[in-house]
Amino acid sequence: MPFSIIETCTGCTACARKCPVNAIRGERKQEHVIDPSLCIECGACGRICPSQAVLDAKGQLAERIPPARWLKPVWKYSSCVECCICITACPTGSINLAEHQVPKDGLKPSYPFLQTKETCIGCGFCEESCPASAISMKEPPPAAVLVAV
Repeated sequence: MPFSIIETCTGCTACARKCPVNAIRGERKQEHVIDPSLCIECGACGRICPSQAVLDAKGQLAERIPPARWLKPVWKYSSCVECCICITACPTGSINLAEHQVPKDGLKPSYPFLQTKETCIGCGFCEESCPASAISMKEPPPAAVLVAV
């Protein structure tokens, strides 16, 4: 069962803007609807909804989580088999090959990595699809807080 939106929806459009497959439709300030034929059950809509108006695939109210706390993939490169299935599994295109980066920290050019942290929705599809269990989803470290002295 795909995710669904309930009557507490305020039409803020946050869910529609975050949906990586454009499965959510609705007018601003009106209840939105998720097209079940397009929903990939990534959960981004529920994590971003400020009105707690999204039910998950089990019919439970999805928990709102601030984007700064959304889980991000972390690779254990000693286990990575360089199959790149995680790149294909990522619905936002946030994962890429290291060949597009200057190699650093022992990262081989054929290893995948999280290239765009801002577009990662924390769905965990990369982790689920990894045949070598080389990816785990972790909460990012808190942003540094600067204190004026």
